[in-house]
Amino acid sequence: MSILTNTEELIKQRFEALFLDVKAAQHSAINEGKPELSVIEIEQSKTARSLLRVEKQAIREKDLNIKSDLSFLNTITDQINIEVAKRLNESIQDTDHLYSKIIGIDRSLPELLDLVGIKAATISKVEPIATELPWFFNDLMKFVNQPKYRRIDNKGKTVVVETMRVGLSFFGLENLMTILTSLAFKRSLPQITDPYPQIKLRIWEEALATAISCKQIASVVGVNQDHAFCIGILQTTGKVVVSKLYFRLFESVLREALLETHNAQKHEEHSALTRITPSGPFLNHLIDTHALKISAKLIDKMAMKRVMIANAMFEVANNESAVNLSPLALVLKQGKAYAQYRMLKGHKLIDLQQSKDFIRTLRMPKGSLELLKTTDMHSLDLSINND
Repeated sequence: MSILTNTEELIKQRFEALFLDVKAAQHSAINEGKPELSVIEIEQSKTARSLLRVEKQAIREKDLNIKSDLSFLNTITDQINIEVAKRLNESIQDTDHLYSKIIGIDRSLPELLDLVGIKAATISKVEPIATELPWFFNDLMKFVNQPKYRRIDNKGKTVVVETMRVGLSFFGLENLMTILTSLAFKRSLPQITDPYPQIKLRIWEEALATAISCKQIASVVGVNQDHAFCIGILQTTGKVVVSKLYFRLFESVLREALLETHNAQKHEEHSALTRITPSGPFLNHLIDTHALKISAKLIDKMAMKRVMIANAMFEVANNESAVNLSPLALVLKQGKAYAQYRMLKGHKLIDLQQSKDFIRTLRMPKGSLELLKTTDMHSLDLSINND
């Protein structure tokens, strides 16, 4: 198991903070290393005059009361988190449930991904299987009819795509793996993550940036670009699973605890429970512990025969050293790290020196950085097939 350098640990902490809340992450980065003020220091900073001894004592008592209250609240929170972690650990043992219910991978999706990835694929072969995906037609129509992709006929009118066949051929068969994987993953994103509403956006941002980075690196080192994009997206499914389960289980455990303390007339504990909210740092801990291994199990369960990415996912999930990684696994490891760097840079959470230090740890293949620097990480690079 590899040990993180100081730079890698810094990036990890910044990225976990970004996952929860952009503004909070930026505030934390700005104030990194600065000592936090106690209640006494805050109160004293509000006035330039010297406080009387009795006033100082009152502030000290207020400080102690706040610390005592926080300590009790933290104890109750820890108890809730322990129970949530226990139930989550039990839930993730059932891969079938995660696959079909939590992520909702359709039976036909692996078969379709296998098919669109071969040179012999044709629209007539793809269309019947694509039709079996209940959501795919509507999502595809919305995608191809976006304003940025609209075609204009010779009369100046917008050409609206209305059939599956035209939609499938709109960008050419060579882009179907990218489109299909993206649309399928986007459907799985968590919807309710209060008090961290940005989580859904961050997961999508990470998945897309990782997939695009992997595809670009793959083009330099001679790895299948479709497979690289696919694993770059799907490696994030474990994070989706943990996020969805955490918020559901937290709500369930908290509701049970509130009922139990109410019935037992434990007023102090009940009052503390009413003030507890989901813990972002604890969610990050659960993701760090479980997410990649869940991704590997889910990809393995897809049992794709031609898009062979499961072994590479297991290598990364098991944190194999770079020298032991297969070419695709190394592409994923580097693409994932580079995507995190670009996200931090985009949100102004990493400075120039930190960027240089981190990029150096990635040992990127020659020519890849020049390519990645000019790559848009926020949208799919697709051109309309005019044939």
